[in-house]
Amino acid sequence: MVASLSISMIYYLRRLLRQYEPFLQPVIYEGAGLVANAEADLGAVLESLYPDVEELATVMEQLGRLILLHQKKDLLSIEQQEAIAQQIFWILGLKYVSSGVAKQSVTA
Repeated sequence: MVASLSISMIYYLRRLLRQYEPFLQPVIYEGAGLVANAEADLGAVLESLYPDVEELATVMEQLGRLILLHQKKDLLSIEQQEAIAQQIFWILGLKYVSSGVAKQSVTA
């Protein structure tokens, strides 16, 4: 069985999704999988995007590492934070279209 997202990971992802919502676009075909948003069941979204159990496990592990890294804001430049956020959103099937304006920080 694949490990599920922890409550703290879900909370952090929901905060990121809410913060960046106007700048996110789905990259999957309509109906091909569930679309991630702040109200969605993020575990179900990931399962719909990654039906292979091994791939899902790898993605969950990678997502966990990216979230932990993104939380270390004091050690990262704004560019690094946005690059990590882009990777997180890509895993969730979303494309981040930068506004060019610095975002407020997200804390878990």
